[in-house]
Amino acid sequence: MKKVFNSFILLFIVAAGWAATVNSVSVYTQRPADSEAVYFTSDNYRIKADGSIDVTDELQRALNEVKEKYNFGIVFIPEGKYRISRTIYIPNAVRLIGYGKNRPIVFLAKDSPGYQQEVSTDKGKANYMFWFTGGIVRPGSEPRDAGAGTFYSAISNIDLKIESGNPHAVALRTHFAQHSFVSHVDIHIGEGKAGLFDVGNEMEDVRFFGGDYGIYTTKTSPSWQMMMINTWFEGQRKAAIRTQEGGLTIVRLYVRNVPVVIELNPNRSDKIYMEDCTWEGVKNAGVVVSNEGLSPNQLSMRRIVCKQVPVFIRFRESGKEIAGESNLYKVKDFSYGLHIKDMSATPEFKTEVSMEKLSKKPPVPVNDIPAIPSMTRWVNIRNLGAKGDGESDDTEVFRKAIEEYDVIYVPQGWYIVSQSLKLKKNTALIGLNPVSTQLKLKESTSAFSGFGSPVPLLEAPQGGNNFVSGIGLNTGAYNYRAVGCKWMAGADSYMNDVKFLGVHGTMTKGALTQQQRRNNVPQISTPEEPVCFQGKDKAWDNQHWSLWITNGGGGVFKDIWTASTYATNGIYVNNTATPGRIYAMSVEHHVRNEVRFKNVSNWQVYALQLEEETRESPDCQQIELQNCSNILFANLYLFRVIRVETPFPYAIRTWNCKDIEFYNVHNFTQMRFTTDLVCYDVNTRQDVRPWEFTRLTISGEESRLAPLCAEPGKVEMLATGFEYAEGMARDSKGNVYFSEQRMRRIYK
Repeated sequence: MKKVFNSFILLFIVAAGWAATVNSVSVYTQRPADSEAVYFTSDNYRIKADGSIDVTDELQRALNEVKEKYNFGIVFIPEGKYRISRTIYIPNAVRLIGYGKNRPIVFLAKDSPGYQQEVSTDKGKANYMFWFTGGIVRPGSEPRDAGAGTFYSAISNIDLKIESGNPHAVALRTHFAQHSFVSHVDIHIGEGKAGLFDVGNEMEDVRFFGGDYGIYTTKTSPSWQMMMINTWFEGQRKAAIRTQEGGLTIVRLYVRNVPVVIELNPNRSDKIYMEDCTWEGVKNAGVVVSNEGLSPNQLSMRRIVCKQVPVFIRFRESGKEIAGESNLYKVKDFSYGLHIKDMSATPEFKTEVSMEKLSKKPPVPVNDIPAIPSMTRWVNIRNLGAKGDGESDDTEVFRKAIEEYDVIYVPQGWYIVSQSLKLKKNTALIGLNPVSTQLKLKESTSAFSGFGSPVPLLEAPQGGNNFVSGIGLNTGAYNYRAVGCKWMAGADSYMNDVKFLGVHGTMTKGALTQQQRRNNVPQISTPEEPVCFQGKDKAWDNQHWSLWITNGGGGVFKDIWTASTYATNGIYVNNTATPGRIYAMSVEHHVRNEVRFKNVSNWQVYALQLEEETRESPDCQQIELQNCSNILFANLYLFRVIRVETPFPYAIRTWNCKDIEFYNVHNFTQMRFTTDLVCYDVNTRQDVRPWEFTRLTISGEESRLAPLCAEPGKVEMLATGFEYAEGMARDSKGNVYFSEQRMRRIYK
């Protein structure tokens, strides 16, 4: 499959030449056929798609119908113009997706009631076009804002517009969590307040025009990072972005004709990482920083091109400024906060900046996000005979489709498979909601049971240009040899919006009773025992890794949630030097390890978030790096929940690593049982103690904290931190092995 980039690359090419913007481009040009979706058409609802009538009530009805019938799903809205006059509430796990040659446009009618005055009782002091909520908003009830348990919600391929006479209107309120996003959306704010209030999880290819702000936000609902890729801001009256504790992780942002790019609220801090961005015509300051000198501020910026940006940074309290080099310049590297040169260095709070003057505009930043394959090439797996009913075995249908077609569209359904699905080098597998579109194993499927080597549910071949998006991979609980996905595809491959299911993030399918809705907790699938949440399930930690990237695998992995407690790791990367990029990955709730990298180089990891829960992961090692080099972690969040009752010695454990860079590390908890050290190196016995820092480099040149004595016959401690070393043995080459039985670890 030839790699083709999305419409943003054209947009950015135009921007790099300081020219006018281009029109939005529809990414879903045809109607996706899906028997479980709702289609917002005049055949099904009392509407017209020409903007002549108010469709507020009917669009709300369509969204509620999906939630009530399926508990999750998709509302498809065709090309056209749709007028609304009140807030539309999008329930959790429901997605609103546009299609057609041109994107549909939803606009707030001129002088709509309720949008003229500040809403003093509202958190954002505004009224909204669309509000993502934690459930259906019944007549007469107050909306329950989306929160840390709001998953799988999204709006995509739809343009929004606020017409005049609505000064306190905001297009979107998006305080949601994993697998929730805004993508391929233009927001014309005009005289309105903002395009978006309260960020959540991830956005891609979103453009903001006009308004007081493009985005204004508090922290995300679970207090994690926000990933922003390929965004555009133009003509805001106060600032492109106003934030506090938003954890903004920004790659390829273009902004022009604004007074400020990012403004931190007074007396508040943030952790902001920016890379490959372009600022043009910024009148007052690029970034306005508050809480000067406090370590919760972590500001890191790399490769920022500035044209007509006289002040790069302004500090609010002191009034100090960092000026630009000239009319056209590039900030090669900027970091502000606590710096640790290497693991043996003393931490130092400081500002580092490296700028250079430019005589001409630089090349356009490379966009590494592939386009969705043209819908003219999509082949619907249902048309080939797949049932997707959660009972019928669809393995052979998928295998035959993979042999014959490059681009396979998988509509909503739970598709049972009983053997590995091995993709060909150019196979694309496309779904549109990873909770409602799943590849699923039944319990104790023979090919994945018993003893033996790992068996992947899905496999991408070495050197492949594969594209996998919008699909859940469910290996069940009692399939002992299962791996969710074995990925060996190359640097141009892509995995996006994929959920590895197991305990956390699972949802019941179908209509729920009111009691079930109140208690909609994840169900543990165990054939031998009933569901139990009070103690540990014996199925936990009995499978191999959920996402296994190996044998030269690489590419881009975006908006991934891997939280199956049945798996031994959320992600395991080994034996690869192929470049890899992770954007917004949530790895949580494993018993022993969350993330392992072994024999890996040339990777960049943005907005990686880890969470440890009291029942399954009080003893979980969050990150292990062994024999790794040239890896970047940007905006890394390490979290333990309030219910954990035991401390843990360190979040990151390393062996034989060099050239590992950390920008913006946040080690935090809501209780006193912390992760004591951020990082510990086994071989040198060096550690990193500050919980919050802007920059750390593991150089690989650090000396051992206590040098080894060369005196023959003297016994010395080489490493510590093991729970209980037992079962010592050696092989014929003299290598010594021992184990930790409870945590099932073997050391050499």
